[in-house]
Amino acid sequence: MSLMAWTLLPLGALHLWFGRRLRNLLKFQLVLDLILLAILGPVLVGGGDLNPIRCIEKLPPFSHVEWSQSTEFQPTQSDLVLYFHPWWEAAGRALQRGEMPWIASGFGAGLPLLANGQTGLLAPVMLPVWLYGPERGTTIMAFWKIELAGLGAFLLFFRVWRLRWIAAAAGGVAWAGTPYLVAWLLVPLAWVAAALPWIWWLTWWGMRRRAPLWTSVVIGAVMGYLMGCGLHPETAAIVCGSALLMALVLHPVRWKRLLVIVGAAGLVTIGLSWPTVGYISASSRHALGADGAANRDRLPWSIQKDITRQIAVPASMGHPGRGDWKPQYPQAPGAAGVGGVVLALVAMGQIRRRYGRIAWAAVATSAIGIILLVRIPPLDALLVRIPPLDQMTLPRFGVLIPWGLVVLAALALDGALRGRIRSLGVRLVPAAIIGIVALTTAPWHLQPSSIALVIFSVIGALAVAFLQRRAVVPLLVAGELALLALGINPVAHSTDRLPKPALIERLQALDQQQPGRIIGMAGALPSNLAMRYGLRDLRASDPLRPKSFARLMGVLGEPKTILGGALWHAPANLCGAWGVGYAVTRPGKKLEGWHQTYSDADGIIWSNPQLLPEVRVVGHAIPEPENPLKLVTMIESVDFEFSTLVPIGTPQISATTMVLELGRRTSSRLEAVVECNGPCLLVLAQPWAPGWRATVDSRPTETVLTNIAGLGVAVPEGRHEIELSYHPWAW
Repeated sequence: MSLMAWTLLPLGALHLWFGRRLRNLLKFQLVLDLILLAILGPVLVGGGDLNPIRCIEKLPPFSHVEWSQSTEFQPTQSDLVLYFHPWWEAAGRALQRGEMPWIASGFGAGLPLLANGQTGLLAPVMLPVWLYGPERGTTIMAFWKIELAGLGAFLLFFRVWRLRWIAAAAGGVAWAGTPYLVAWLLVPLAWVAAALPWIWWLTWWGMRRRAPLWTSVVIGAVMGYLMGCGLHPETAAIVCGSALLMALVLHPVRWKRLLVIVGAAGLVTIGLSWPTVGYISASSRHALGADGAANRDRLPWSIQKDITRQIAVPASMGHPGRGDWKPQYPQAPGAAGVGGVVLALVAMGQIRRRYGRIAWAAVATSAIGIILLVRIPPLDALLVRIPPLDQMTLPRFGVLIPWGLVVLAALALDGALRGRIRSLGVRLVPAAIIGIVALTTAPWHLQPSSIALVIFSVIGALAVAFLQRRAVVPLLVAGELALLALGINPVAHSTDRLPKPALIERLQALDQQQPGRIIGMAGALPSNLAMRYGLRDLRASDPLRPKSFARLMGVLGEPKTILGGALWHAPANLCGAWGVGYAVTRPGKKLEGWHQTYSDADGIIWSNPQLLPEVRVVGHAIPEPENPLKLVTMIESVDFEFSTLVPIGTPQISATTMVLELGRRTSSRLEAVVECNGPCLLVLAQPWAPGWRATVDSRPTETVLTNIAGLGVAVPEGRHEIELSYHPWAW
């Protein structure tokens, strides 16, 4: 009922309202319904959710899960299951408890949650997730992303630019069903893509000749909110930048207004995302990419070629859910095409002179996207050296390519409808290009359904060239894009939302008997996912992990990556010092120093005999060597019950008698009373991050890094009140 209440009922109300007052909008909505039907029809008819949960089916302990027949397989959308859903559930649980979701206690041993910048905590559009959970909330949001994208583009073309209805409808449905939006539909990035035409509309409004200065401030504030509300800051910056580029092309003499917009946007963005700014500055990602060298590396020619083919003929590379996907990269980053029909529309008519600057803005927008996505020299070599492009994820610029092409297609179709039709030879050029590109991909090696889509793109482009009844163009656009969208976002039965193998159930029971964090070795039990079962994981897959935490993971055998990877080394004493009581391995694997507790066909559970309390006081500190190899060797001989590792230069710790009285403890605050007969150290097995502050008897003091990445407070001799607290905006 929740799905119906948030989708079909409002959609029916929109139809009634449009039918009574806005007939042109009703006609467009009926065309847009084809896209909604293709993507959400199976969910609305058969139940379930849009959820690629089966991406975990080959990972222990999920190797033997029996999935419902209606649960579809799509392996390339694991980000939603492994990252976004755990983040959202952690935030939702905190909100339901009446707490602010500053910290995620369920993964990373308590890493910041708000500061990772992609939880959408400040965005009202995330309300369905907080109300109904990640899976159902994702499905509801997918519906409204498509609706928002389509209506925004149509209204911009029809109401603002005054294009003919057919041209505006074709452009609106093209943007709502573009492969880029569909490929990213289930993650927050799609909200930003859906907002793109609205941001262009808002910027257009503010750049009018007689627009007062306050409109520029409003535009900047809206852009700043979009970039700082936690949906997808990087893509939001690209979208807002494209709107500013459009404004500069249209009104270069009004550049001072752009400065006001940029200034207001910057202030709002920094204010909202200040926790993320601090987190980025201390992250391993920033350390790994600080010199911008990654963006200066050339793409292999094979990838450049495949991306170009995917843009020209989206289906020619196969389908990620049908087993015939050919490229070495996932489908979504290269899904920057618009289909054969929309490409053919670009050559259909001459663009009217009054829209010339809009067309140039669209060309510039698509060109920047193509240069940075496909990496076309020599311009890409120049652009990737300009801050902040040297630090950005270049595939994110792919959102600009389809938008520019959709704008050009709508303008060209409008010209054709007004009698400015190009010659047949020109109109056939896109069809010829699409046909040639399709042949170079050897589509006969694809599944029959993918071959049919390739043929449809070629035939659709040819049909546009010879079409006499142009009123059917919006239907042609919607038909092709609806077919391309089928199966991209898989449907999962409601019983498969979160499968629970026997090993997970046993792990939950053990955690109830003796609480402790968990780790998975060699890829067993993917990190972040354990949190959804009420377990607490030491590991974390997060693009913004503190450098010290990444160093801890490196000691545990994790390769040097941004998001994190599999652990291959688990010293029981160090894991125990971090509160890790249980480890999961693949079947047949041994874990030295741990006790086997449970095993089945999915894996083995090991218990840690050296488990220690997460909060304790020690009277001995050992300087941590900077050399990683020396550190790994030294850890084997450390007794973490009485000692802790600290950075070189930490004040000397020397106490033999320590008493700890624990007070209040939450994920973002610790209150305790410590009494010791010499300088001692309060140790909290929770990662340091920007924003953590410490006080001793209400007097501020510096935190001490303990056990490679944890929090600590140096306590003088005597009895003292200690407080550790996290303040995301006060780093």
